[in-house]
Amino acid sequence: MQWLKQLFTRRTREVGTTALWVYVRCRRCGEAIQIRADRRYDLASEWRHPGESGAAYTMHKDIVGDRCFQRISIDIGFDSRFRIVEQQIEGGEFLTAEAYAAAVAASPSQTSPDEP
Repeated sequence: MQWLKQLFTRRTREVGTTALWVYVRCRRCGEAIQIRADRRYDLASEWRHPGESGAAYTMHKDIVGDRCFQRISIDIGFDSRFRIVEQQIEGGEFLTAEAYAAAVAASPSQTSPDEP
C-alpha cells in the first residue's frame, strides 16, 4: 500500500537548477516581461573545435507580452557554464532582475473585472 500512497502524494517541485531567467522590456508599450528558459530543452549546443572561441550554447526566443502584440526576438549565447557571453534583441531591451522587479513594482496594478 506504500506505493499507492506515493502515487497520490503531492510532491513539491524543486526550484529548478535548469531554469534560466531572462528579463526584457517591450519597446512599443514598455511592458516588463519575465521569460523562463530550460537548459535541457531551450538551448541548442554549438559544436566547436577545441580552442575555438564562441558560444557553447545558443537560444532563440520570440516573445509577445500581454499589453500589445509587438514581437520581441532574442538571441543569447552562453558559455559552457551557462553564463551569457553574447545577446541580441529586436523590438525591446534587456533588463536586469532588479530593473524588472522595480518596473513591476512601479506599474499600476491591474484590477480584475469583478472589482469596481
